[in-house]
Amino acid sequence: MIQAVIVAVAAVSLVFFRRKYRRGGTITVIEAFRARMKIVFLALAVCSLCSKVVVHTYRHFNPPPPPIIGP
Repeated sequence: MIQAVIVAVAAVSLVFFRRKYRRGGTITVIEAFRARMKIVFLALAVCSLCSKVVVHTYRHFNPPPPPIIGP
């Protein structure tokens, strides 16, 4: 669910970026860099969420052995 929201936000930001560029507004190098960085950070956020889910699922189905207590 969270990943779908992040992907939707990335798609909407791309649409707004493209619309501004098509209207004839000039885009500066800094604006282009910011737009690329937003996309990169969103992609990293999605990747981190997915990796956490994979690790949590693995640990859930493969718990560590119980500690050995005694002499």
